[in-house]
Amino acid sequence: MKPHHTRSRALTAVVSLTATLFAFGLSGAPAQAAPDSAAKQAVAYVGLGDSYAAGTGGGPEAPPCLQSAAAYPTLLGGTNLGCFGATTTDVAVIATNNTALLGSASEISVTVGGNDVGTGAVTAACVPDPLGAACAGAVANTQIALTQLPAKIAGLVAYLRSLAPTADIVVTGYPRLFTVTSTMPPQQQLLAATFNSMADALNAAIAAGTRAAGGRFVDVTQRFIDHGVGSDKPWINFDGNLQNPDNFHPNAAGYNNGYRTAVNAALKK
Repeated sequence: MKPHHTRSRALTAVVSLTATLFAFGLSGAPAQAAPDSAAKQAVAYVGLGDSYAAGTGGGPEAPPCLQSAAAYPTLLGGTNLGCFGATTTDVAVIATNNTALLGSASEISVTVGGNDVGTGAVTAACVPDPLGAACAGAVANTQIALTQLPAKIAGLVAYLRSLAPTADIVVTGYPRLFTVTSTMPPQQQLLAATFNSMADALNAAIAAGTRAAGGRFVDVTQRFIDHGVGSDKPWINFDGNLQNPDNFHPNAAGYNNGYRTAVNAALKK
């Protein structure tokens, strides 16, 4: 989930598509931090996905994928292959380019789906005017795209399983971005209702596709309750500037207390 106009800039720096589906080049090794003390150590763990897997918004970010040391795969001692702007197709291509790594993995996590349904377009249209026709049109387009997402997620999980037949694969959802309070201005309350409803629908589609392919869905919604934009202790970045790619991504606390704990618990099952 991201500001719409920045997606192509980040992906262009790393993607070189040919006529085949999986001709993808990833430049540079992902930044890594010290493993979390609660993480499982005797396993090979790989984190795939979009900006939420990359850790965008968690602190200083390394181009071209806007990875940060706060990324939950990094906190859990894994290899972070998340990339800002990635779709399900991009994740499959990244996986293809790292076949040997995935073949030796015993645990894989994936956070993806928001870019497939156009959440960036909703952000660009609805933040300035949640009542406008542009916002309504972007939301309508997302609703159509959501009907196609379960099949995309199921196909991705099946493909990852073909590359990593012995790995435990978990797919995460996304948090509700806002915490609605009585002091929140009416326009922001409307924006919050739009975005939170979209997050719920997005999670339902991802969960359906994951389970259809026999994967495990990790719901992070409850962990972010009372920590959205508008709360006293937000775990989501938002400064109102659509040029800032950190907006509507978790901050370091969100990645650590929300995603790390949820994914770690799921991988230990």
